[in-house]
Amino acid sequence: MRKAIWAFLFLILAGGLFAQERTHTVQAKETVYGISRQYGISQEELKNANPFLNDRSLQVGDTLRIPGKTDGSIKPVVTQKNPETPTPTNGQTHEVIIPTEDENYIYYEVKPKQTVYTLTREYGITEEALVSLNPQLEQGLKAGDIIRIPKKKSNNGEEEIVPAGMHKVVRGETVFSLTRQFGVSEDEFYIANPSVQTEGLKVGSYIKIPKKGKTNAVIQDGLIEHKVKAGETIYTLTRVYKVSLAELLQHNPELRDGLKVGMTLKIPLQDGANIIKAPGEIKRINDNEINIALILPFHLNNAKGSAAEKNISTDILIGAKMALDSLALKGKQINLKVMDSENQSASLESLIATTDFSKFDAVVGPLFASNFKSMATMLTGSGIALVSPLSNSDDLKELENVIIAKPSDEVIADAIIEEIRANYKGQEIQILTDERHQGLAEYVSQNLNRRLSNPTIKITRNVNELAQKSETVDEKLSDGTIVKKEYFTPIITVLVSDNNALGDTYVNKLKSMDAESLQAYGVKFVNAYDIYNDKNAANIAALKNIGFAFSTVHLVNIYGTGERAALQKFLDVYCITPNEYQQIGFDIFYDLVERMNSRGDILNSLGAEQTRLATKFKYEKEGKAYVNKAVRVVRLFVRADESPDDVGEIKD
Repeated sequence: MRKAIWAFLFLILAGGLFAQERTHTVQAKETVYGISRQYGISQEELKNANPFLNDRSLQVGDTLRIPGKTDGSIKPVVTQKNPETPTPTNGQTHEVIIPTEDENYIYYEVKPKQTVYTLTREYGITEEALVSLNPQLEQGLKAGDIIRIPKKKSNNGEEEIVPAGMHKVVRGETVFSLTRQFGVSEDEFYIANPSVQTEGLKVGSYIKIPKKGKTNAVIQDGLIEHKVKAGETIYTLTRVYKVSLAELLQHNPELRDGLKVGMTLKIPLQDGANIIKAPGEIKRINDNEINIALILPFHLNNAKGSAAEKNISTDILIGAKMALDSLALKGKQINLKVMDSENQSASLESLIATTDFSKFDAVVGPLFASNFKSMATMLTGSGIALVSPLSNSDDLKELENVIIAKPSDEVIADAIIEEIRANYKGQEIQILTDERHQGLAEYVSQNLNRRLSNPTIKITRNVNELAQKSETVDEKLSDGTIVKKEYFTPIITVLVSDNNALGDTYVNKLKSMDAESLQAYGVKFVNAYDIYNDKNAANIAALKNIGFAFSTVHLVNIYGTGERAALQKFLDVYCITPNEYQQIGFDIFYDLVERMNSRGDILNSLGAEQTRLATKFKYEKEGKAYVNKAVRVVRLFVRADESPDDVGEIKD
């Protein structure tokens, strides 16, 4: 009898407890805001009762604990179309209002026949961003679904607002770089972003930035070890970690006796998870060897990889091998390891995790600025030199131990600006350019304005607007004859472009002008300036007649002794004359290794100026990096001992 009474009292108490704390299973279209309004509580109260909501967004199927007392009579009615915030009443229902927008998002109800593609076009958002903010889209898009779309900033509506606690992935970022940026561990990052475990980082997607120390879970031996906190349930854990109850029980049979605060659960990673962890601190080893890594996008395992990237990478490798062969004959002993970057930051992370980079003295590549920056970030503090073969973007200058081999366009322009300054006599300056080089043309104009005294300068994209003013006057000869003579106003013309078609029209225009009153220049190289092409003889003769000068980065002096030997080696081995990228590969590796001592030291040997096959190198410290500031200037003129048809001179 006494047991029956106690059982009865227990049922009463249990009923009281359940009346004090209810649960709510999340349905499609519901939000934290709407559920909190439905039960007459604040969003903060709802999150405090369900701590996992502080780490991730609400998901369909979540079971929420609803704090506060209720008599169970609330019958929620879901409404989307009333834009007004409801006022709680004493009636039997509360309306759940899904807001049309908040600080970060627009909430949109999907219409029939709409697709993810049409939504991305309509709202100017990438598919990666849309799916990352609405994981339910991975199961398909249905009419009536409520999805979140990030709002735009007011600057022309072009930039998405990054929601609080999230980060939009840009090209070149890696898990390693983001953990460094936000001060969290790789374990915390992967656990907060289950999709990254299998898919890696996707450019344009939004990922969650975990709060440092918020989770005490770690990844060990292919499993997540999670210490249970107060308020967590088995169901919420299956939702947070995207695992089934069966999987959870398989790895944690003790759960059959119930979930207890403080117990450590083993949770399987996502199927196909690829967890890449960067090694600890990398430090270059002084092993009395020269060891170099070449990292380029060869796309060896991707038949659909960019053909242009494959060709450029192959050409640079051909040039590198020729340079190293030549240096080996001079007694240099070099070890070269070639690796495929695939033009993906994740591939670089994998290379760092699986390769002992401490053995390398220098790394050449990756090819593009974003990937190069990722590699340099991962090797920060290693003492390993990193050579950027093509990219010279300004942000690379803030990375330590970086060598930027390609001079900037501004450095190329500065060489011609100095030429004009030295020869300026008050002429009008006319600059021809194209859309891609408009900014560089303006740089030339601004610097000429600073360095000359009140010059008249105009910029045009139309070659026909290059013009010499003239005046025709009657002139009396010594025999009394009156003749008409045309006098031209002296001008200076400058082509700022490497567009070959524009270069052809520019040179043809110069040939139609009065040579005696014309100075002409070129910033960057076009084929019309090629002094070594026999088919270009007429152009070169005309350019020499006006004392033409142009600046460029890569140009082979085929009459130089060293250059002729290198060219002959290419012919002997590959039966080719090296193209631009083969020249780049040759020059960078030849210059790099020749500066090294037998231990592979390079960073303290960059001071001397050197000219290789086609490139001149003169490094200066700028920011934290070493930047090549050398440019080749070619001046064409007719000497007293030559005819106008002789070739010009490379004068650096």
